[in-house]
Amino acid sequence: MLTYIIRRIILAIPILLGVAIISFLLVYLAPGDPLAQFRVPNVRPEVLDRLAEIYGFNKPLPEQFIGWITNYVQVWNPDAWGLSITYRRPVLELIAERTPATLLLMGTSLALTVVIAVPLGMLAAVKQYSWADKIVTTFATIGYAMPSFVLGTFLLYIGAIWFRVFPFGGMTSSLRVESNPLDIAWHLALPVASLAIQSIAGWSRYIRASMLEVLHQDYIRTAKAKGLSANRVNFRHALRNALIPVVTLFGLSLPALIAGAVITETIFSWPGLGSFGVTAIGQRDYPVIMAFVLLGGIAVVIGNLVADILYGVVDPRIKY
Repeated sequence: MLTYIIRRIILAIPILLGVAIISFLLVYLAPGDPLAQFRVPNVRPEVLDRLAEIYGFNKPLPEQFIGWITNYVQVWNPDAWGLSITYRRPVLELIAERTPATLLLMGTSLALTVVIAVPLGMLAAVKQYSWADKIVTTFATIGYAMPSFVLGTFLLYIGAIWFRVFPFGGMTSSLRVESNPLDIAWHLALPVASLAIQSIAGWSRYIRASMLEVLHQDYIRTAKAKGLSANRVNFRHALRNALIPVVTLFGLSLPALIAGAVITETIFSWPGLGSFGVTAIGQRDYPVIMAFVLLGGIAVVIGNLVADILYGVVDPRIKY
C-alpha cells in the first residue's frame, strides 16, 4: 500500500506541473495590471518600479514561472508562496488562516451528505416505483438541477430575511478569538445546507442506480432464496457491493466541494478559501490566485488517491 501511494504521488507531479503552467499563463496573459490599484496620482513612478521588482513583474515570463514554481514547493519557508499584493502578507500565512473554516464547512457538508444520501438512495432502490422512490427522485432532480448560487441566495433569503432565524453571514457573531461552538454551528447551518442539498441530490440518485444494478444480480436472488432476512440481504450483501462505484463519487466530491465553496462562501460571507480566492481574482492578486488554483489541483489528486485507497477497503478482492 505504501509503495502504491508513493508511486501515485510521483505520477501526480507532472499533472500538477501541467496545471501550474496552464494556470500561470492564463493569469499572467490575461488583460489588466496587477499593480493597477497603486497607479494613483500620489504614488510616484519609482515606487511602482520598486513594487514590480519585489513581485518579479519586471522579469521575463519564463523566469517568473521558474522562480515561482521553485519557491512554491518550499512549504517550510513562510514566504515560499510569495507575498499578497493586497494584504502585504505571506500567501502561505493567509491561506493557513482560512483553511480551517473551509475544512469545517466542507467536512460538515460531506458528512451530512453521506449520512442522508446513502439511506435515501437505498430506500429509493429497495422501494422501486413506490411513492418513496418517486418523492426521493423528484426532490433529488430538483436539488441537482438548481444552480448553487440560486440555492444559496434562496436559503439566505428564507432563513435570514423571511424567518429571521439565521444570521446573514460570517462565521461568528463577534470578532473575539474565543468562539462559541453553538454560535459557529448557527452560522454554519445555511452554507452547509446549500452545499449538502446538491450533494445529497446527486449522491442519492447515484446510489439508487448502483443499488438497483446490484439487487438484480444472481447472488442476491440466491441469498433471498436461502431465507436470509431482507435487512441482511440489503445491508450486508447489496449495499456493500453497491458502494464500490460510489467510492469514485466520494473522491470527486472533495474538489467539487471546493468549487462549490467558492460560490457558497461568497454568498454567506464565510471566511474560507473560496471567498478569499474570489476576492483575490477581483483584486488581481496574482500570488494568491496562483496558490488558490494549485490548491484545487492538489485537491483533485488527493481525492483520486483517497478513492483508490477506499476501493481496497470496500472490496477486499482489490490488492495493491
